[in-house]
Amino acid sequence: MLHSVSGPQTTRSEADAHFAGLPRRRVILGGLVLGAAAPLLAACGSRPAPVRQLDLGPAPVWPAGTILPRRVDIQAVSTSELARGTAIAYRMDDTDPFTRRSYRDSRWAAPLSTLLGDRLKQLNARAVLATGAEPLPAVAILVEVEDCLQRFSSPTQSEVTLRVGASTGRQRRLFEASAPAGGDAEGGARAMAQVLDRLGVEMLAWAASLSPSTGKA
Repeated sequence: MLHSVSGPQTTRSEADAHFAGLPRRRVILGGLVLGAAAPLLAACGSRPAPVRQLDLGPAPVWPAGTILPRRVDIQAVSTSELARGTAIAYRMDDTDPFTRRSYRDSRWAAPLSTLLGDRLKQLNARAVLATGAEPLPAVAILVEVEDCLQRFSSPTQSEVTLRVGASTGRQRRLFEASAPAGGDAEGGARAMAQVLDRLGVEMLAWAASLSPSTGKA
């Protein structure tokens, strides 16, 4: 005689259903994990490029044949509101001449007054003095950078314009010059160094021609 065994039993159809659900759950869970990671991967892929820190390049060279009759003491270099900070400013003269912009992915490595002041002092330290000029009293000047702007005439052509004022207390003179700058911020930085070196020599020669006591030629 056969006796039935009592207790919980699992039918084949129930077992099949149980195991058949495992791969589906794994797929669903895997999809959830990938879905959660997608925004992170997208964020990594859309991370902005690091901002380039530009300066004025190698130290300036004093031009041969330029001799100063006396020493010049650059006491301070300041900037107007337009030239403050580290933004590299430009203007699209060909399409939007009334809007002053700044590069998003390039900036000056230090405030412009610091970069220009350091370079002017380097240039002044390399100045060639006339015989007997060393013991003479120096002419003290204050320098103010009024504006520094890269102006585009087309997407690939621009020029940098620099305007600098120098004063001795009784006299003040404005110096301005431009140089071709290409189509990007790096070209603007190179042109800025060229313009500053040219204006710097002109400014120092002017100051050295003045009397330290009266500020007059």
